[in-house]
Amino acid sequence: MQVQQSKLSRRTFLQMATATAAPLILAACAPTAAPATSAGGEAAAPSGEKVAIRYIGMDYDSRMQADTQALFDEFNASQGEIEGQVEIVGWPNGHNLLLTQISAGQAPDIFNGGGGWLLEFQSAGTIAALTDLLPADLLDKFWPSGIQAMTVGGTLYGMPYFLDPRGLYFRKDLFEEAGLSAPETWADVREAAKALHNPPSVYGIGLEKGDCWWYAWIGAIGAGNNLSRWTEDGKSRIADPEGIAAVQFLADLVLTDDVAQPSPASANRDADLQPLFLAGQCGILETGSWFPTIINNDAPDLQFDLAQLPVSDASLEHANVFWPDCVMMAEQSKNKEAAGTVLEFMFNFENRLKWALQRGVIPERTDVGADPRYLDPNSPITPFNEFYVKEVATAHNVFETPWPATGEADSTTLDDAMTKIWLGEMSVEEALIEAAQIIDERHGVA
Repeated sequence: MQVQQSKLSRRTFLQMATATAAPLILAACAPTAAPATSAGGEAAAPSGEKVAIRYIGMDYDSRMQADTQALFDEFNASQGEIEGQVEIVGWPNGHNLLLTQISAGQAPDIFNGGGGWLLEFQSAGTIAALTDLLPADLLDKFWPSGIQAMTVGGTLYGMPYFLDPRGLYFRKDLFEEAGLSAPETWADVREAAKALHNPPSVYGIGLEKGDCWWYAWIGAIGAGNNLSRWTEDGKSRIADPEGIAAVQFLADLVLTDDVAQPSPASANRDADLQPLFLAGQCGILETGSWFPTIINNDAPDLQFDLAQLPVSDASLEHANVFWPDCVMMAEQSKNKEAAGTVLEFMFNFENRLKWALQRGVIPERTDVGADPRYLDPNSPITPFNEFYVKEVATAHNVFETPWPATGEADSTTLDDAMTKIWLGEMSVEEALIEAAQIIDERHGVA
């Protein structure tokens, strides 16, 4: 994430916090045991008392509270100077809750969120630099792509957490029956989707807006090339020839070939597309590294395989993207060294191995990704873990942007363009040119 950042002033940030988080009640969010915080140096605990470090994490699954609490219980029992406190909150409310607490000067010491949040919070000066707080021999254990995604202007502001590169899943049994090979190119995808499409029993391919745009974008450009959707002067590239080609591919699947599931413009990956694949009603689906574990648990008899994200033609190298989450430290924390000690424990080898095995996620640490307990030859998940460990090494961070304060708005503008295209309201070129103009005007670079 080595990009020039457009600064979001602290005042603007706090105004946003007030506007977006007004319905939340701060008193209900902040545990009474946590000390009031303010910007400044280390706060010494009274004699005989432990330093309290408060952590807020997001609710990824039903076990998140229990598993995180167990992690912190282990940390608390391992030493006598720091008391780690855990609060797990829902993703829909997490961002606003953090804004509320930061704006009130009661930020948690450390907290979890999306990679886009890191850019937003760093731009506002509300998260602490970690480069000098964490030992180099710890950071050296992480994938360079993950560390780079947490780095702004050469300074580390977050720890990689839940990396999720993507792949193309396909029904192996249906492909074999149709005499098809694993898709490599867009032409392969279109051919296979048309061959398999037999609604409502089977839809050729599952499509939705945000993620699928990225898959097509990198497929149009290829690995080893510039995958950023921004020019060096901060203008949107979505209406460049590569962007038009990418969206035309998606439009052809929906409008020309008619091989997608119903209503792709309103489809949700987790609520619609993955359940469709699990039910055996989808021939091809591009989704994340967590999916083999879900299939193994929820549809163990489903015959499927995994391929790299397809490219526009065979001359290109396959690329990948990831949506990295992270753990950040509040600039307001009065106990940054103690919070750093908690981070070191959270991200040590054994704890990240345990986390990867619990959740079927791709390890952030290279040594965990190579460990025989993670790559268990007796596990049906291991071949897919091996696939994704290779992919994450060079995956492109989708949150990379010179405009951190408007990331969500820019994505929404692109989604709106996709909707207009898939509903037949505008041509690909017309919709993308309009969207690029809106985005550039938002940033003052039109």
